[in-house]
Amino acid sequence: MTALSRLAFLGRPYADADLRHDANIFTALRWILASSVMFSHGWDLTQATTGLDPSVNILSFPVSRLAVMLFFTLSGFLVTGGLMRRGVKSFAIARGLRLLPGLWAMLLVLTLGLGLTFGTFPFHDYLVNPETRRFIWRNALLLGGDYSLPGVFETHRIAGVVNGSLWTIPQEVRCYIALALLGAIGLLVPRRLLSLAFAALVVIHILVPIDAVPVLTNPRRLALSFFLGVLFYLWRERLWLSWPLALAATIGALLLPIGAVKVVAVQIAFGYLILVAAFCVPATAKAACRHLPDYSYGIYIYAFPAQQVVIALCIGLTPMANIGMGFALMLPAAALSWHLIEKPAQGWRSRLDPVQAIGSKPAR
Repeated sequence: MTALSRLAFLGRPYADADLRHDANIFTALRWILASSVMFSHGWDLTQATTGLDPSVNILSFPVSRLAVMLFFTLSGFLVTGGLMRRGVKSFAIARGLRLLPGLWAMLLVLTLGLGLTFGTFPFHDYLVNPETRRFIWRNALLLGGDYSLPGVFETHRIAGVVNGSLWTIPQEVRCYIALALLGAIGLLVPRRLLSLAFAALVVIHILVPIDAVPVLTNPRRLALSFFLGVLFYLWRERLWLSWPLALAATIGALLLPIGAVKVVAVQIAFGYLILVAAFCVPATAKAACRHLPDYSYGIYIYAFPAQQVVIALCIGLTPMANIGMGFALMLPAAALSWHLIEKPAQGWRSRLDPVQAIGSKPAR
């Protein structure tokens, strides 16, 4: 083995060309992460005893949590560049167009479709019920905290909940707002200062029990993952992409004893691993991913209701059946969401922000 080939095996530096659409597999990774959430939900929705999927034995927490954290890390990495290149206004428009049209369409589809098909209330009473209105407006305005529709799925193990995945979307928006504020006041440029602040917050996160303030439990986890991705981007020219390093860090994190240190180590190690995977897979994988439509958001927002529907139809009553049947039901909805709602919405950027949209392409 030559010195050059040994160096290639050990890794390579990040290059700006890695962010070209045909130079990575971000779309495929988002498919995988969004679908992975279904794995944990297959157990949550069908197993009355534990409700915990087998990944807990390895990770010490469900794989759905890891998938969401990694999604946030990828999001932080990908959107930071857009903010720094095009400014806060364009950033806000791009993020709004990526999240809101698909979300609002999904809320309408679920409210009408599930109420008509599986609801136990007279339809008029169902529509005017305060719980129905609350489900729509709280989620449409990204407030969260309300995931049930009256008279729908009320006999299920997780009774009444039609879309338990929606809780993460307000958290992501809050991360966007925090990032935009940092960008607006110029705190993204002195990356050493931001890195020191991040390190200090990681120490505090480890030392303070995760449930010390219950309302902050999930924001703490997800903000850590998101800003890990932000820092990966800010230090990208020094980012060394190495399969051996990524695998060693991941195995080392998994071998740590259960506790706060292990959770944070897993977040960081897997966050690095997923970037290495995005950029360092063979060229054939990148070529195969090039034309893959980005159904990931649709997968995420339709998966939970699809898994509840197959339970209602009595064809998804075990974890694996629930996952398989739910995926088969969800995928057409995700495809329609992308082709009819999400992708066309990206074209609205030129109308809302014509100067900034010239030559730009949403990262996600």
